[in-house]
Amino acid sequence: MRGESAAARLRRRGRGLLPAPLAVPAYRRLWLSSLLYYHAFHFEAITGGWVVFERTGSPLDVGLLGFCRAIPMFALGLVAGAITDRFRRSSVLLAVQSVGGAAALALALLFAFDAASLPLIYLLTALLGCAWAADYSTRRTLVAEMQAREHVAAALSLEAASMQANKILATFAGGLLLAAGGPTICYGWLALIYACNLLALVRLHRHADTPHGPRAGGEIGVVERIRGGWTVAMHTPAVLGVLLVTMAMNLLVFPYQQMLPVVARAVLGVGPRELGLLAGADGIGALVMGLVLAGRRRQIRPPVLFLGGTFAGAVVVIALAGSRVFALSYALQIVAGVCFGAFGAMQSAIVIGAVAPAMRTRAMGMLATAIGVGPFGALLAGVLSTAFGPAVTLTGMAALALIVIAATVARTRPFRAA
Repeated sequence: MRGESAAARLRRRGRGLLPAPLAVPAYRRLWLSSLLYYHAFHFEAITGGWVVFERTGSPLDVGLLGFCRAIPMFALGLVAGAITDRFRRSSVLLAVQSVGGAAALALALLFAFDAASLPLIYLLTALLGCAWAADYSTRRTLVAEMQAREHVAAALSLEAASMQANKILATFAGGLLLAAGGPTICYGWLALIYACNLLALVRLHRHADTPHGPRAGGEIGVVERIRGGWTVAMHTPAVLGVLLVTMAMNLLVFPYQQMLPVVARAVLGVGPRELGLLAGADGIGALVMGLVLAGRRRQIRPPVLFLGGTFAGAVVVIALAGSRVFALSYALQIVAGVCFGAFGAMQSAIVIGAVAPAMRTRAMGMLATAIGVGPFGALLAGVLSTAFGPAVTLTGMAALALIVIAATVARTRPFRAA
């Protein structure tokens, strides 16, 4: 390469050091959008929980907020996957991020003018949840379409890593901004992040999208698409196994994240800054796990990582529920992040790898629906925490999850051929 400039050689060598998925220019643009969106997602979750608990002092109200945020995933996951399958994926992402940005701006204005009632907070949080429900299946399917088959698992691992890295920064920033300026400045920051994400998506839309336009088979009706997604999930053992385990985890284990503001205030006796650190600590572990998986040349079998992360993560949550020392809780959160990083990355990889490309969005819509049982878990955790306290509640729910998942895997053996 005699004619190659020094700058070109430097760029080429730099690309060689990147994980394989980032060598695809279109994916790099999408990844930038993901960094911004995951920041917004985690920032809002920690901010909303603290604001509601400060206003009401009720774990049940915090649980209700989590219910409102996540119920759209359950109600709309499969429907959103079927509908968005008909359109250009970057257009769908632009639309749903516009909805999220409008909801964030509305919350900022309501708090600025002291007009933010609890029902309005719940309503606008639910609107943010609707955006998340549509984004989930669309974004992950687009990731898979941008990569060669052998790099899909690594790309999804990198996606999970970027999500968790942002959790570290977003929750820490949320704690600082809550302490410094309260909800007005927090929701103003959230609106700004959404605006930046929209700019990133405009660039993706103009210069790099999968060459599908409207999805193949666009003449198929939405009802038929929903039925097709249900059928492929029920008749593909690996997909069905992921769905059942995911439902148990989101119903019985992951509600602990929604209860962290209650744990921080009522159990550990710390303020918003410490809450921000605690809530983001699992992101450290998940980031490390995601980067390890993204950089591996030989992948560990996805079911092994998926189930290993599932069982180990539930055990760590039980230990976390029993902790009364902030430093120990922080360390346990990091370990939980390692476990849930493996669980989250392999969750999507197993589903996408088990179905035909034309069915990916609909299968991911089914996964979104399974994740969407989370609000019922958040509500249950809120009710039980009010009656028995958060420590007893989270311990009992995670222990029940271990029993249910072990029985499910032993009875159906869904990952035998995955």
